[in-house]
Amino acid sequence: MNKLVVALTLCSFGVAYAQSGATTKPAPAGKTAAPASGGTAAPAMEMPKPGPDQDALKPFAKSGTGSGTHVGQDGKEAATKGKQTCKWLPGNMWAACDIDETMGAGKSAMHWMGHWVMGYDTMAKAYRGFMTDNMGMSGRMKGTLDGAKMVWESMDEVKVPGMPSKERVTEDVSDPKVDKLTFEGWMNGKWMPTGTMTMKLSGGK
Repeated sequence: MNKLVVALTLCSFGVAYAQSGATTKPAPAGKTAAPASGGTAAPAMEMPKPGPDQDALKPFAKSGTGSGTHVGQDGKEAATKGKQTCKWLPGNMWAACDIDETMGAGKSAMHWMGHWVMGYDTMAKAYRGFMTDNMGMSGRMKGTLDGAKMVWESMDEVKVPGMPSKERVTEDVSDPKVDKLTFEGWMNGKWMPTGTMTMKLSGGK
């Protein structure tokens, strides 16, 4: 931060404090200092703790391996295999998954890696996800939970000719050992199927 900005900020706080006329006398040894005249002691801030909204994400935040199909840029369907390694981040409010997938085979195979973070946004009062990948792209998604199903949908549109402008991913963990994923893309004013994957879950950290 610019040093001048810091200096001006500190100066402003000093002036405001001086104008308030508030003073606090040092407390005698063994006693707590009294609040400034006319004021009350501010209550200690409690850190948010994981609750039902975070617990509902646990079935989706598990490591596993899977296979399926995906429609490539050429419009052809290709076999896909991959794995994900998931763990809860400090505080257990958000979970992160490192995803590694290979689409196709041989010289035409495409290796894709992504980092997915998901959780319940306590300010937005909604599920949110954020993806970054080895192609230099990123995307925000909003989540809708319905029992054992979670539907993730792009929050932003990406304008690329011949490609879906938005993505929708449906996860179904009705079987706690399996995550069935369905991928769709928004094209020509409607959702089009772009792939499926069945992920065998092994647990989450």
